[in-house]
Amino acid sequence: MNGRHAAPTPDPGHGTDDGSDPGKAPEDHAGFVAVSVRLTGFDEFDLRATGLVRLYHDTTLDQVGRPAVGRFLADLDAAGGDPDRITDETSRDIARAITHLWYLGVWPQLARSTHAALRRERANTAFVVSPEAYTEGLVWRTFHGHPPGAKPPGHGTWAAAPPGAPVRPVARRTEGAA
Repeated sequence: MNGRHAAPTPDPGHGTDDGSDPGKAPEDHAGFVAVSVRLTGFDEFDLRATGLVRLYHDTTLDQVGRPAVGRFLADLDAAGGDPDRITDETSRDIARAITHLWYLGVWPQLARSTHAALRRERANTAFVVSPEAYTEGLVWRTFHGHPPGAKPPGHGTWAAAPPGAPVRPVARRTEGAA
């Protein structure tokens, strides 16, 4: 990534400065995972399996700031935990950004009004947070797909219909047809 975005990028397989596994979030990220479960509709196991909990948590804090995340969490709580019932525009946009991040691996450009309300000095631009974020995006799981060029499904898997696909009748050739 370019130097404009300070989202920390873990080095897969090498741990972090504190000796922990970079993909495994410590218990203090449990709240972020719980909120992410509500926003994405995926369970904790699926979110942690991406190995990106810590990176997404840190990216969110880096992009909107701890005070804004605190207000978002308070608004989500006031909405009974239902993201669709959040009324504050800034908190709704933060919810949208976190959801976008999980599904596409991209921190999105925030609405101008949200960026202005946050008074952040960061550039308001979309960016891919890491190469792993693209391949681990939840979007691929929604339709049992695979990210092109990154996670090939394996030899011959193209021959079977994806799970849940309607069964299509096989066309038969008739005699004399060219």
